[in-house]
Amino acid sequence: MKKNVYLFEINDILTNQAKLPYSTGLIWSYCKTIESISNNFNLDKLFWWRRETGVILEQIEAPYIVGFSCFVWNWNNNIELAKKIKEKYPNCIIVFGGWQAPMSDRSKGFFHKYPFVDIIAHGEGEIIFSNILLESLKETPDWSSVSGCSIPYKMVLDKSEPNIIIDYGLKIISENKPENPDDYDTFVTLPQERISDLASMPSPYLDGLFDELVKDCKYDLEATIETTRGCPYSCTYCEIGTKYYQKIKTHKLDKIYAEIDWLSENRVVFVYNADSNFGMLKDHLQVTEYLVKKKQETGYPQKHRCDWSKNQADKVIKLAKIFYDARMDKGITIALQSMNPGTLKAIKRKNVDGGKLKEFLKLYGDEDLPSYVELILGLPEETKQSFIDGICKVIELGQHNYIGIYALTALPNTPFGDQKYLDKHGLKIIDTYPAFSHIDISEINNFEREHMVVSSNTMTIDDYKECTIHRWMFMFGHYLGTTQFISRFLNNHLDISYSYFYMELMKFMKSMNNSGFLGTQLMKTKESLDLVMKAQAPWGRVVKSVRDKFAWDFEEATVIDIMKNKEIFFNEMKHFLALHFNIEENVVKDLIKYQNFAILDPQKTYPLVENFTYNIHDVIYNGSELSIRPTSLSFEGKNYNGNFFDYGKETLWWGRRVAAYKNKIMENGVLGAK
Repeated sequence: MKKNVYLFEINDILTNQAKLPYSTGLIWSYCKTIESISNNFNLDKLFWWRRETGVILEQIEAPYIVGFSCFVWNWNNNIELAKKIKEKYPNCIIVFGGWQAPMSDRSKGFFHKYPFVDIIAHGEGEIIFSNILLESLKETPDWSSVSGCSIPYKMVLDKSEPNIIIDYGLKIISENKPENPDDYDTFVTLPQERISDLASMPSPYLDGLFDELVKDCKYDLEATIETTRGCPYSCTYCEIGTKYYQKIKTHKLDKIYAEIDWLSENRVVFVYNADSNFGMLKDHLQVTEYLVKKKQETGYPQKHRCDWSKNQADKVIKLAKIFYDARMDKGITIALQSMNPGTLKAIKRKNVDGGKLKEFLKLYGDEDLPSYVELILGLPEETKQSFIDGICKVIELGQHNYIGIYALTALPNTPFGDQKYLDKHGLKIIDTYPAFSHIDISEINNFEREHMVVSSNTMTIDDYKECTIHRWMFMFGHYLGTTQFISRFLNNHLDISYSYFYMELMKFMKSMNNSGFLGTQLMKTKESLDLVMKAQAPWGRVVKSVRDKFAWDFEEATVIDIMKNKEIFFNEMKHFLALHFNIEENVVKDLIKYQNFAILDPQKTYPLVENFTYNIHDVIYNGSELSIRPTSLSFEGKNYNGNFFDYGKETLWWGRRVAAYKNKIMENGVLGAK
């Protein structure tokens, strides 16, 4: 009788989207090519949806080996399941692998903490897990002979065997021979070599493994593909940048095409490309064109997301443009992470300099290709001032479309999971809910916790909160458009820096002492952030008048409130302008009117025509001198008929990277500057 194997790669069902278990699929697709495994083992079930533990236990019968693919979004769930399975079936072998399972040099003490886990797999799981299965068939398995594993010392046959201590990658740094082996928790086996020929490995899409999973699936399917595996860079916040994965391995085009065909035939909506640097190889153009071709032929896949090649944004523009024109992606990412040289050095990150960034932004603008910049809050050597200055510099260089600012998570297999690195930079970590919104807060207990970095030697917790509050201001004001056109007008007309404008706006909001519209918005955001920091609420806040228990990002909630209270908001902005800037009242009137109409309003009916006394539009977009020039502008946008939820979802959430908040502006029937 075949022995039962169960594999877990649990994902959450978010926004009606279910992600196929690619990692465990790769493992089993390879395992079943080995005759002795297929003759002796049966993959009873692939678990890929989060369910109640009791429900899952009812679906497990006589497990021999249970494997868990561990990520930040399923770690606690895996721990709970593994413990319960071991309690019910004490003789089964439980294997942990994946990015969230500790690397070999960080596995000491793991089995004391989690005694229900038997083996940790380090490296590419296809080979390691198959070797675990093969070793288990022996009458007396020698687990110390299975490369790429950490095991409890009790599982070592010869306890006189030295314990191999391995640095990142394949480098052996020492061999420990304990005087009393019982005092040692963990034995690390020799490293497993990388897969030599990645292209020859089987595919869970092509061998039929996923066919039953997608049959009659009621959710929108998301699938993962990879054309390469590995990354030559070593950014300290990333798990992939270890020596083990620095050499890049590639798949063959015909295999990739066949997988895309399967995705298309099975109506997969979203495709995530797992390459660390998509766009660095010549073959990536063919992959891009083939994905678009399949969408045009069948309608699927509809969307594609990838991590673009680092520091080579100018080289991937052609690919990004193809995806954007096919409405498969929202533009191109420029992953800066920080504008502070000291921070970049600490995280081993080379960056695009200011001149190059400005060049890129112009290049993308000329191609009508939306671009957005990524920054990370909480990195070492970053100060409150350098972080805020970095955002302002990005704006000054011309990035008005979008900026993504992400909270830093300390992933366990990065330097941020190393106590020496934490101590060196004084990094403080809190366990809280993931920094994403758009969830039902009543389901908060179903979500994993993550290790969020909230302070360092150069940034206190109070500084971190201040940075988050400033992030909120920049996002609702500039990058969701409610103050962008005012600030751009002042910059072009009076040479007012964006830094000065937004710092004064923050002072203005704070001076209101939790009163008025903007003062209340500041208070609500601070209160919501405090709950996040205490792990009492998810990221964001609820706007009950739109949808109860639905958490919007902080800035999205504020924009929705602005749209419901426009007159009050713009009256406060008029007051702010009068206090700080020498502008004629008539000019302010025109400017406020332009700002009001330039952004999409869910309560307005489009198109709208408005008359202006001054050439406000030309000043903002073309840097023209301000002059009296009676102008009639037509504002065109989507009509939402007062539906704030759809407006928030499509414009503020889904559409933020393509600046969906902007109306199309026509002058005399001609599209104005973009």
